[in-house]
Amino acid sequence: MTPAKVKSASAWLHEKFDLLSHYHEVAEVGEIVRRYFVINGFDGVLTTLGVLAGGYIAGVDRARAVISVIVTTAIGIGVAGFYGSYLVEKAERERARHELEEYTFSSLEDTSISSASTYATIVIAIVDGLSPVIAAAVAMIPFFFTSVISVHTAYFASGIVALIELFLLGIFLGRISRDRLIVSGAKLVAAGLVALGLSLLLGREVR
Repeated sequence: MTPAKVKSASAWLHEKFDLLSHYHEVAEVGEIVRRYFVINGFDGVLTTLGVLAGGYIAGVDRARAVISVIVTTAIGIGVAGFYGSYLVEKAERERARHELEEYTFSSLEDTSISSASTYATIVIAIVDGLSPVIAAAVAMIPFFFTSVISVHTAYFASGIVALIELFLLGIFLGRISRDRLIVSGAKLVAAGLVALGLSLLLGREVR
């Protein structure tokens, strides 16, 4: 690639980045993305804890089986989150655009406002869909090392990783709300322990 083409490509990327940054600011995506990330990451971790509890009580001793259940469950949550948030955000932003069009007596269909709305809808849906998948993927990492640790140990290690994730999400919330970070983290860990305890209790009762 010639220097002229490299410069042209760099300028194009810079222009696109500036445009997306503008859309990001206009559509106020940051706050909404943070909210969806925490909520759906939280869902992904709690669901993983439930799968771990169920697998442990049922005596599932094959790492691949546990991984398969966690992955399929996380993907289901992710797909539901993606389409759910996409449809909701699209409907809400189209309603807001139509209301603005009524006030301004003009069409906003081919404006930067419309483009920013589309950008926000897609970004929010992607974050909503990926956050539970990422959270679940991190929690199940110990099951990939059952060649050096037992599946029994992997269950406990995954549970600990999941609780650490909850603690970090709580700290993230604490930074947003300017609350005490440790307390905020502990609250989500407590929620995870309650969910884990109920899953174990109900699982034993069913068994």
